[in-house]
Amino acid sequence: MIFSTFSDEAWRLCANLAQRHDAWISALRQLESFPSSMYWVVKDSGEYLTVKHAAGDQGKSQGIRAPETEARYESYQRDRDAAKAALVETEAALLDTIRSYRGHRLPMATNRPAAILRELDIQGLLGSDLLVVGTNAFAAYEVEAGARFAAGIADETDDFDLSWCRGTTVSLSKANDRPTGSSLMRALKAVDASFTINRGKRYQALDRTGYEVELLAAPSVFRTLPENEVFEPLPVFQEQEWLLQGRAVRHVIVSRDLKTCPIYAPDPRWMALHKLWLADKPERKATKRPKDRKQGEALLDLVKDRMPISYPLDIDFVLDLPDELRPYFDAWASSRGFVPGKEAGVSLR
Repeated sequence: MIFSTFSDEAWRLCANLAQRHDAWISALRQLESFPSSMYWVVKDSGEYLTVKHAAGDQGKSQGIRAPETEARYESYQRDRDAAKAALVETEAALLDTIRSYRGHRLPMATNRPAAILRELDIQGLLGSDLLVVGTNAFAAYEVEAGARFAAGIADETDDFDLSWCRGTTVSLSKANDRPTGSSLMRALKAVDASFTINRGKRYQALDRTGYEVELLAAPSVFRTLPENEVFEPLPVFQEQEWLLQGRAVRHVIVSRDLKTCPIYAPDPRWMALHKLWLADKPERKATKRPKDRKQGEALLDLVKDRMPISYPLDIDFVLDLPDELRPYFDAWASSRGFVPGKEAGVSLR
């Protein structure tokens, strides 16, 4: 397959976009870590420092006016003003890079998945807890390779799949303290309050328009979720284990509404073989199989041609493949005349 490669300037923009997105996320988290307000309340017995941690909270007294409470109030005002200024500065730099990115024909995301991924990143759940699986992941592979797929290969679908990858217990539907009341359902509702869990399919959340967010899980991590979890990922897919192998890809692209879209996606080698296997899965919808096969083959081609050092298709990788996936790799390699080497056939001399 022939790929259209990025220019040096385009690749530099991708690196800058990720760096400035991360700076913006850090500044936003810092600002949101402060109480929503701190003020003085006058009572008969004197003035009391009062704090609201969220806008809807009832203020809680921190003590009568004294040198200690005055110092705390002044520190809050000073530090919160600095955090606001940092957010404004990082937003300006990020917007500048987004505008440049748009003009270079680089991968773009649709608005709804981008908003969800951005919120998951803000809440500290993306990458540590959740991976993007399916077609939405393919833009990250394009940035990793510095090349675009042919038209139609990476076209996004009307649903959105995430995979649970965390090995410790944390709720998907109830707020927890990582970083401040995080959960998958809280992130979805921050994007659109109409998101609810489909009671007939507890691994699926729907918004008022019927947009689907599905949560999958490998059997090895499914049991790390709390008992009586309302949002329950689908644990029956043994193939989800494959997507936890290797080294995940992380990149940031731009959405069509000119905001950022961070993506954590599975190792491209394992994703490609997973796609080829899906194309033959009896339960798979017949309408999806041709695209699965094209995506799997194109992604292996991209890895071979553009990621030979970062994601080598070498003997060690092949020997680690399960019996279910080995025939797919062998068939692809035979069709390309590709022979895995001890060091993926790359010479650094």
